[in-house]
Amino acid sequence: MPGIDHRNRENIENSKFSQSGLRRALDAFGNMFAINVLFVITSLPVFTIGASLTAAYSMSMRLQDDREETVLAGYISEFKRNFKQATLTFFVILIGAAIMTAEVMLVRIQERGSLLSQFYTVVLIFESIGAALLLPFLFPLIAAYENSFWMTFKNAFYMSVGYTWSAVKIIVAWAAPAIICLVYPVVFITVWYLWLLIIFGAIIWGTSHTVRSVFRKNNKALEKKEAEESKKEKKS
Repeated sequence: MPGIDHRNRENIENSKFSQSGLRRALDAFGNMFAINVLFVITSLPVFTIGASLTAAYSMSMRLQDDREETVLAGYISEFKRNFKQATLTFFVILIGAAIMTAEVMLVRIQERGSLLSQFYTVVLIFESIGAALLLPFLFPLIAAYENSFWMTFKNAFYMSVGYTWSAVKIIVAWAAPAIICLVYPVVFITVWYLWLLIIFGAIIWGTSHTVRSVFRKNNKALEKKEAEESKKEKKS
């Protein structure tokens, strides 16, 4: 009967869609797991964290674009390719964090309400805002584009200013789990092994979706601007 055939066809299509969705979910989970393990292993020397984070973002974005199939080979290649710039960037961040820590200690040892305490408090507020505007897109930019060291910092700052909500989402994705584990140590004791297996990978995978969206929007805006400038040149 036609009605039965129609329903059967719908059931088959729904089944295929469900299987396709399940397969994508399993593939994504496998990729997150692989990236997480590689990130943890290559971050063990500590000074390599910047290069590890860059390689992890690069692989996440490439896998989401269906541009890479072998996670291990691609990760190692990206780790080596961006090692110098990513490591230098990480050292700059560490220096900045050390300076801010010293300023916090200065504020604590000063009398409350003193001029020096107020001065360093204001400085810390501005430094924190600057860090929040730099960090969300810094390592993804190293992963995705070939730019000079200072140009990467500049672009990271401009992207956070231009796409503030996206920057906020990335900051929250990284900060929220870390803060929860710090404020509630029992949570960390319960799930510490998940950080070694999946949490880093899940955060990187999730924020890569936001990063890719911002990069696409930014590229379109640049192409539009270049096209308008080209038209103006031709008219003149």
